[in-house]
Amino acid sequence: MVYTTRTLLFSDDNDITREIKKILNKKDFDIQVTNNYENFTTFLNDVKLIILNISEKNTGDIANIENVLKNTGRMDIARFALLNLDQSNLLFESGIKFDGFCFLARIKKELAVRIKEALLRKDIYPPANSIVVNGLVLNLDKYELTINDKPIELTFKEFELLKLLLQNQDKVFTRNKLLSIVWEYDFYGGSRTVDVHMRRLRSKIPPPYNLMLKTVRNVGYMFSPQI
Repeated sequence: MVYTTRTLLFSDDNDITREIKKILNKKDFDIQVTNNYENFTTFLNDVKLIILNISEKNTGDIANIENVLKNTGRMDIARFALLNLDQSNLLFESGIKFDGFCFLARIKKELAVRIKEALLRKDIYPPANSIVVNGLVLNLDKYELTINDKPIELTFKEFELLKLLLQNQDKVFTRNKLLSIVWEYDFYGGSRTVDVHMRRLRSKIPPPYNLMLKTVRNVGYMFSPQI
């Protein structure tokens, strides 16, 4: 499973930026970097997490960032602080309600875990018992499909068909095999029903995920994250 958290890092320290990328790129974070709050809104599309490297010289910018989030209706974004141990007072003086923080001296050991905890508290991290492929999340407990946080309404059979293919990625299923598993013994139609359901799934699922539902000519269907 691959779940990429779109992340915006606000930092004017190149060394810290390199270190953060080194740590988080291994943990499935898609990181953009800026040190200019004035063009902050251009980065906010699909962002789930903002990491703010706080120092004495940028506290004014940090406060302005909070105002930008309020004005753009993006208070759903998790806000995470980085700072030096001797500047812990800045957490409270910034005026931001942070979802988590980490001292710079401890980022190698603690950053990834602390950020995961912050995302879980914000209900951003993928729910348990889900199949995740980047922004596609199939919640097996709630029978829900979301893509980039947008719900996709599926019928029961469409859900079961997609679940089977996601649970067996890169495995080809014949139409008859799909019929026997998904429709079981209560099915009285022909293999064309599988084609109809696949066509409906592809019409409901936006690209690039619809392209991952592949037809194997003269055989059947499969799901492959490789387009």
